[in-house]
Amino acid sequence: MKAVITSIVVAIILALVFSLPALAQESGTITITMTGVNDISISLDKTQWPLGEVATDTEYMTSPPIEWCTLTVEGNCNVNTFILGEDTEWIDNPSAYKWTLSADGTNGDNVYGLQFRISGDTTRGPLGDGYVPITKTQSEFWPYSGGSGSSLAPGDTKQFGLKLLTPTYFVGSRQMQTQITISAVAA
Repeated sequence: MKAVITSIVVAIILALVFSLPALAQESGTITITMTGVNDISISLDKTQWPLGEVATDTEYMTSPPIEWCTLTVEGNCNVNTFILGEDTEWIDNPSAYKWTLSADGTNGDNVYGLQFRISGDTTRGPLGDGYVPITKTQSEFWPYSGGSGSSLAPGDTKQFGLKLLTPTYFVGSRQMQTQITISAVAA
């Protein structure tokens, strides 16, 4: 069986965060001084991964595998980034048919696996290969609590790639689409 799948990677740019230090003076008045605004902004140089027709129970990787997309910190403050996936839906009738995104990167009947790997990162992933499952629960993209990485500073970049494992069974001849959200918060 074959289907057509389009994956859209979307970067979400979060709201401004204000730093409001309050200074107490001897007169008993409190003065609030705005010391600056954190502009949280990230960008991706790729926002789509058009795969065309895919086969059942088959692994597909971006090309190049782990340097396919570049995330760049555009704002003026250090950020931590997160990633979130969704079920894949039939474009013609999203409520009628979908593939469920697995919680561990594996596949099954109408269940697909999706993983990411950041270039140079070989310490994560269940097999130690650096690939991390993308799930429907927001998880750390960079940095991650178990690693040696630190937050990303203005101008920093991280390259990454994606790996898709198609379902072991799916209804063919349907164009499918999913979305991956990468977000940032001030570190």
